Amino acid sequence: MHFDLHSILTPRGEDLELLVQPFQCEEIDRIIKQMPTDKAPGPDGFNGLFLKKCWPIVKGEFYTLCQDFYLGKLNLESINTSYIILIPKTSSPESVDDYRPISLMNISLKLLTKILADRLQKVITLLIHKNQYGFIKTRTIQDCLA
Repeated sequence: MHFDLHSILTPRGEDLELLVQPFQCEEIDRIIKQMPTDKAPGPDGFNGLFLKKCWPIVKGEFYTLCQDFYLGKLNLESINTSYIILIPKTSSPESVDDYRPISLMNISLKLLTKILADRLQKVITLLIHKNQYGFIKTRTIQDCLA
């Protein structure tokens, strides 16, 4: 069976410009303020509390990091590492099911992914069918039935 995708899909280019805009300092600052302070540090040893306390000192480096990422000049291999740790769910774990795996990512990678996720959250309803709304934060599967 052959489909003409152009007749089925509606182009959305003009609605998605937000996703490809350069990163703004205000946008980065807002994400830093939203970061939780009590999460486990990544392989770089930094957590949200450190970043918030030292932001006036390190923000220039992070602005440069985000700009380099946007321009495609950032070597992602240098920051794209994480540790997978098993956290016990019970006081005396006996099987694999008694552990919860978590991934400890570098704070710089967390920042980049959070910026991109926030941008996507603003336009995601333009990209997915209404039957998939159950996968969006603040929505439930019951919202898909309406």
